[in-house]
Amino acid sequence: MQATELYEMRDRARRLLGEKYKPHMAELGRILNDTARQAGKSEIAVAMEVVKKRNLIGMDLMMVMAAAVELTEPSP
Repeated sequence: MQATELYEMRDRARRLLGEKYKPHMAELGRILNDTARQAGKSEIAVAMEVVKKRNLIGMDLMMVMAAAVELTEPSP
């Protein structure tokens, strides 16, 4: 995935979730962060692995990748 696609996913997730965006991303982000720390990998790498292993599509894929982007570059 390209950076522009990742930022678009984050923007779409933010629009769809509205005020629930921050808490939802925080929850997913904690899981990604803990897993990344244990595996010695980046959050983006872990998110990509989750997407592939679980064959995520649509909304699920978007939420996981949005959380990874949010960890890497938090939105205002």
